[in-house]
Amino acid sequence: MGVQISRRVVMIGFSDLRCGMVLRIISSVLMVASGITSAADEVSPRIATVNKLAILQRDVDLELLVSGTKSATPADREAALERVIDRVLVAQSIATKGTDPLTEDVEELVQYVRRGIESGGDNVDVVLGKLKLTEADVRRTAQATVSWKAFVLRTVTESQIREHFEQHREQFDGTQVRLRQIVRTITAPGTTAEWDDATKLLTDLRLQIESKKIDFAAAALTHSQSPTSKSGGDVGFIRFQGDVPPIVATTAFALKIGETSPPIRSAFGMHLIQVTERKPGDLSLEDARPTVLQELGVQLWNKTVKTLRATAKIVRE
Repeated sequence: MGVQISRRVVMIGFSDLRCGMVLRIISSVLMVASGITSAADEVSPRIATVNKLAILQRDVDLELLVSGTKSATPADREAALERVIDRVLVAQSIATKGTDPLTEDVEELVQYVRRGIESGGDNVDVVLGKLKLTEADVRRTAQATVSWKAFVLRTVTESQIREHFEQHREQFDGTQVRLRQIVRTITAPGTTAEWDDATKLLTDLRLQIESKKIDFAAAALTHSQSPTSKSGGDVGFIRFQGDVPPIVATTAFALKIGETSPPIRSAFGMHLIQVTERKPGDLSLEDARPTVLQELGVQLWNKTVKTLRATAKIVRE
């Protein structure tokens, strides 16, 4: 049996939403929720169908716009299309499960989007108009978003939440690690030669550090292209969530004190990291519940998408 649903828990995790994310999923939800073809749709070419439901060029353009992608490459456009397809599949699936989102939660999310737009000094109607959308579209999207949250809460069990917390306690209980890093920055997407050169340099430095031929701090001072190079690469204490790129946090928390990682790749470049201190956390499961539930929701989303894609009829034009 899933977690008992209440208004309080349905709203768990909404604090991480941004109006851009909400706007990004509007067009895919609209296709499922309304089935109405607008004038804008009529002049936008169809680029794919998902279970006979059309995905239009404007859907991908909107995805690229609100995700901040400029001068989109063919790879960017393909990735955006894949994300739109995922959301359409999930929206179709949720629509068949009889979820009943709470009206007040839907309205609260709509107002959150409005405040997000207005906080930047923009007029809501003008912003939506540029995207050829209305507030009714936002409300339908908010309903789909709340439906997904409700689905997560009905599906994830209390035992799953507790087990995930216990298995990954340091990620959720406030534990902090202090790390040093050596970074070779690479501007995306970077060339193969740039990534290979950075990997080779950091691999060589790691061997020298482990054999005591050079100190990590000295290597960082000489070779790191991060501002932390001046302090010997010292980043300070970090938590698992939100302080550094996820791959850096995951790698750091898996290291023992004094251990140096192999080169790892992030959106900023290649990193070599070393943990120097550890501070145990003291947060309980109840303290960490929203974060645990959010992570399990992401896992459920990925699993759901994988299952739906296995049987979906997806045709690219």
